[in-house]
Amino acid sequence: MKTNRNKLNLLLVALLLGLAALACNLGDETDKANKLVDEGNAAVEEAKKQANEGDEKKTKMMEAVSAIHTKDDLAHARDIAREVIAAYDKAKNKCDEAAKKFEEASKLKVKDKFKEYLTLKMKEFQKRAEAAEAAKATPQALIDSESRSAFESQTKSNNEKVDKLVAESRDLAEQADKIRSENKDIFKS
Repeated sequence: MKTNRNKLNLLLVALLLGLAALACNLGDETDKANKLVDEGNAAVEEAKKQANEGDEKKTKMMEAVSAIHTKDDLAHARDIAREVIAAYDKAKNKCDEAAKKFEEASKLKVKDKFKEYLTLKMKEFQKRAEAAEAAKATPQALIDSESRSAFESQTKSNNEKVDKLVAESRDLAEQADKIRSENKDIFKS
């Protein structure tokens, strides 16, 4: 009799634990969060593409600046500067889009470590958006400057600001990657 009662108690405990686990999972919105992460990652890829395009055009702009001897040379360099600004604008917009997707996912009912990861990714892409916005100051300085020395001074100061923002975004990315690597079981492959 005691054995049957113990078996019944064990069965009831197992049933209650199963129901508790099911109840916990009913509110879990991980699948929805993963869909938002996928959308955020698509925006990240486009942001990278636009940022690389902006960097390539900025290199061409700086080469054109070195070759300025006439007003036509200056006009050519300024035309390239406008293209650089457009590329960085697109990169910034895609970083903002990614940050919003990660933020939206972080507000869903997901595991705490996943939520922490999503929050770090949101902050990373907010910083990357700030960096893209700051990067536009160099080509804008070329458009606005009346002298080479004014442009060079603005460029140096701006590059320091961009470097600082990029370093901050990398730090956030490393923190997020650490959470992901230490909690592989809660992340989809």
